[in-house]
Amino acid sequence: MTTLRGDGAKMPTVVWLIQIALDVLFLLLLARCIISWVRPSHYHPIVRWIEEVTDPMLRPVQRILPPWKTWGIDFSPLVVFLLANLLARFLIRLLQQMG
Repeated sequence: MTTLRGDGAKMPTVVWLIQIALDVLFLLLLARCIISWVRPSHYHPIVRWIEEVTDPMLRPVQRILPPWKTWGIDFSPLVVFLLANLLARFLIRLLQQMG
């Protein structure tokens, strides 16, 4: 197992990977929002894959934060992205302090 301490070359790679993961998460959540607006067939393989990937992250937030009754707006993708962003920033800051 390699450590990050003292090796400046590995630190930017880990930070870069965290940022890429956050970007992919953002794109998946954006696609999920667009799917909810357009309402394509749920039998389409891409739609099913996006739902399967994002559901485990969205369901807990949806239980806590139900859609607004008036407009049916689901804020769970926004909440998940904000929480993931906070976690990524925390991890990056922690890694920078270690290195």
